[in-house]
Amino acid sequence: MKVQYSYLKNFLKTNLSQSKLADIFTQVGFECEIEGSLIEFDITPNRGDALSLRGLEREFLAYQSKKSFKNLKIFSLDSQKNKSIINKVDDAGCGNYHLLLIKDLCKIKQLDSKKRNFLINAGVPLIHPLVDLGNYVMFEMGAPMHVFDLEKLSLPINVVFPSSNKTSLRVIGGDIKDIQPSSLTIQDQSGIQAIAGIIGAEESSVSQETKNIAVEAAFFKPNKIVNQARKYGLATDASHRFERGVDPEIQKLAIERYLFLLNEIAEYDSSELYAAQTKANNKKKVKLNIERFNKFSGINLKPNQVIKILKSLGFNSTSKDTSNLLFDIPSHRFDISLEEDLYEELLRCYGYDNIPISKPKPGPILASKPKTALADLRAAFVYSGFKELMHMPFVSNKSFESLNSNSWTPAQLKNPINEHEPLLRGSLFKSLFSAVNINVKKGYIAIKAFEVGNVFFKSKSSFKQELHLSGIIYHHETPTSWSNRKFSYDFYSLKAEMLNLLKTAGVQEFHFKQTSSCTPFNKNALEIFEGKTKIGVFGEVDLTLTEKLIKKPAFGFEIYPEKISFLAKQNKMKSTSKFPLSAKDMNIIVHKSHTYSEIENTLTKGKIRHLSSFNLVNTYEGKDIEAGAISMTLRFIFQSKTKSLTDSEINDSMKKAFQLLERGLKVKIRS
Repeated sequence: MKVQYSYLKNFLKTNLSQSKLADIFTQVGFECEIEGSLIEFDITPNRGDALSLRGLEREFLAYQSKKSFKNLKIFSLDSQKNKSIINKVDDAGCGNYHLLLIKDLCKIKQLDSKKRNFLINAGVPLIHPLVDLGNYVMFEMGAPMHVFDLEKLSLPINVVFPSSNKTSLRVIGGDIKDIQPSSLTIQDQSGIQAIAGIIGAEESSVSQETKNIAVEAAFFKPNKIVNQARKYGLATDASHRFERGVDPEIQKLAIERYLFLLNEIAEYDSSELYAAQTKANNKKKVKLNIERFNKFSGINLKPNQVIKILKSLGFNSTSKDTSNLLFDIPSHRFDISLEEDLYEELLRCYGYDNIPISKPKPGPILASKPKTALADLRAAFVYSGFKELMHMPFVSNKSFESLNSNSWTPAQLKNPINEHEPLLRGSLFKSLFSAVNINVKKGYIAIKAFEVGNVFFKSKSSFKQELHLSGIIYHHETPTSWSNRKFSYDFYSLKAEMLNLLKTAGVQEFHFKQTSSCTPFNKNALEIFEGKTKIGVFGEVDLTLTEKLIKKPAFGFEIYPEKISFLAKQNKMKSTSKFPLSAKDMNIIVHKSHTYSEIENTLTKGKIRHLSSFNLVNTYEGKDIEAGAISMTLRFIFQSKTKSLTDSEINDSMKKAFQLLERGLKVKIRS
């Protein structure tokens, strides 16, 4: 849920900065991300009560240990029961149903600019002032509403399940949906006028000619709404809230709030409120043992402290036993049913950072597990500064296809959690791209991350999975002062890093081969082979495949741990030389038909005396370099274990290196 910072600040009546406000909500369990002037709240599925300004206000005040929040201005109404207005309500799917009839509307104008901007920033399109007002009240109070054109309804209303599956409905927007018997519907005498809790019919929707309206506010039971929106491909703000649970006692108040705000944008002749199925819900009660909680948490709260914290969240206690408290659970907190649920509420409001740190007690010594290639690879990456990530394995059709280099048939979920992600992933890179994007937005410029996980695909009539280790490097440091050089991570940096990582992980014998294309990399890519077995690939990321999540050069790799012939070996300690290193550069001109791998092989096989290592420092082509050739700067590192090397010894070794390259690859020295 996205909320405009300025609007939220005014609603909460606070002068806290945007970042401080986001930090507070993150601390109480709602992770926030700042996007310009907006704060995006990541509300967990069990906290549907927080999907509103009032819900956020309740949490904000609880954090400050304040008891109550302000009352919104309403237009009080008495509700009536009338079978000619609301005839039948199926209590298997609907807990209560309210219908506000407003007649002879005139002088209808737009919502004020603050409310319109609030809705736009929340991702809600402006449709019609009467509909926009219902959407605003939903975001303000958490109660979804629907506005019918009263003249297009044939009363009375029935809230029932269809008697057959042969009914179709043209929903708002024009799409025709075949309504299934499992879907709760709003019906008048002419047929279905809405899929309950999801969307209304085009036929009875509000238009510019509308003068009389019927405003619906209801409590539809979550178990009858969940998955229905996905069935029809209709994800709406209303269904998002009903699936997670809406306060069953807030509907009349929401109607009264709607009517109060309506007076700001329109004039009307009369209003009448009708209700059905309004039986009071049984209040849940949960016990909490203070001693047990303190032992569990490691803190020492007194009964009055516990009561104060929980009261700020709406949990009232009338218990006289101070050691075993009994709390009434408010109607909006349908996620609370166990004593442990109250533990969580106490701890998040007390502050997890305030819990004292204690040393863990020693446990049983577990038998060591046999080493695996994956274990050594994971350790090598961690030691090299990579952060390990973990993501859910669900992706969209677009993401799967764009990253599908193996022509795999996707593994499709029968009942996806998110209708926009109906497939199991065929690559780990979509999640890695998203992770880089999030961190770049937060100001990070040097990111090294990897993930270990299964990828999935369909093979004939069965589903298969493969274990992959994929990683990404995004490194764009800028000089901190005029004296610092800008560091530019490139393909050769990646290659050097992969060499070190594979060696560190104990991969025995491996070599690289060029590849023409290998998703998600561009032409700068190499495949990794162990003998004749391909065990991975690495290269520069093709930015056309990142869905604009990454806009600057990035590099990545993909390794298949299960294909590595791993032989557990004891690492032998080697003594390091106490004598100094000496570095020397060589500028050569070589024909482009020769690869750097050929240079590596030539120098490695030549057994050059005292040569510790060598690497490519720079390349150049252009002025003074003949066509078809390239200039390379090679840096050689020399070191002896027995003495300090003389200039003549180093020069002799450099001479041999050049002779090897000259004979094998016909290179020339660049003057």
